Amino acid sequence: MEVRVPPFRDAAGPALRSLAAYDREDVELVYERDDVSTKDRVVDDIHEELILNDIGIGRLEQLFRVGKWHCTMHRFEHAICIHHATGDYRGVLVSVDTDADVDLEAVARACDGI
Repeated sequence: MEVRVPPFRDAAGPALRSLAAYDREDVELVYERDDVSTKDRVVDDIHEELILNDIGIGRLEQLFRVGKWHCTMHRFEHAICIHHATGDYRGVLVSVDTDADVDLEAVARACDGI
């Protein structure tokens, strides 16, 4: 899966922390801001968690009954992470600074463009 940084930078500006693309087998860190450091083991653990989340997407759609699932947001002290699956255990994970004034809907739309 080819993921380009510019749409995400346009949506998040300097608040963009990282961007990763994944499939069932692997994860690729497409972009990581200089002041953000991720260890390979952590990336592998996050990849495993994303795959597990993908398994439950159909169940979420059945439970909520509000249409097709697009993404999930996790808000932490220093980062907001948006997980967007594109199907067949593929997707992206985008993180932005928590304290930044970022239009999260614009970030989600950038995910839709993949």
